[in-house]
Amino acid sequence: MQNRIIKLIGLLILSTSFTSVQATDDIPEVCGVPQVYSALEGVREYSEITFNSYFGTMQDIESRAIYYRGKCNVIITNEERLPANLIKEGKITQNSVARLVKAPLILWSNNRFLLKDNINVIVKKKLKSLAIPKDSLTTVGFAATEVVKRKDFPSEYLKKKNSIYRAEHEYQIYSLLKNNNIQTGFITKPLIMKNGEATGSYWYIPHEYYSPIYYYIISTDKSDKTQELYNYIRGNKKNLAEFYSAGFEALNN
Repeated sequence: MQNRIIKLIGLLILSTSFTSVQATDDIPEVCGVPQVYSALEGVREYSEITFNSYFGTMQDIESRAIYYRGKCNVIITNEERLPANLIKEGKITQNSVARLVKAPLILWSNNRFLLKDNINVIVKKKLKSLAIPKDSLTTVGFAATEVVKRKDFPSEYLKKKNSIYRAEHEYQIYSLLKNNNIQTGFITKPLIMKNGEATGSYWYIPHEYYSPIYYYIISTDKSDKTQELYNYIRGNKKNLAEFYSAGFEALNN
């Protein structure tokens, strides 16, 4: 499953979108950001309700939903701006949006020996490079910046060496890390999961260090099929278990 995520990330960087199933008019479609690929495909494989899936950037999904440039009956995203913009445009109401899960923020390295749930390599000033998503563009970037600003996260020496790099999205950082272009970076745990297990090595960042990274599920129309699917994904325990297995956490965790 992780190999599929890597391929998806490559496709998104090149073309910004990926459809896993050929869309048809009578089957509802769930649009999701890349981070939910494993979880959503796991749900779809055993779903009691037939649906297609589409994966793209938040901007791509927003364009489909607001300007009707594609089909998105249900949306799963980690950006609060998307439901806010849809409400502003009159496409949905507040009752059409719900929090689904949380994504834990981690500091990750493709080197499985570098980080073992601690930041000793940073404290000892042995880290060579660090990547951070831009805080003005994503909730992950904002959360990562909160961590970097903490006094107990000593990264000033990296700034002095110009060894802190920024990218627009966390999946771009994941690609850099996976290819060993950068030593460590801030991403969320779902990106590193493979068959229910984490790859590489990481520091699990305490929740109190950053603002929660929520994932939202959105219903974009009032049809019976869409409402049934919307309620099924967020209300079925087996479906939520797929998200937890893919690295997400319960809202009350």
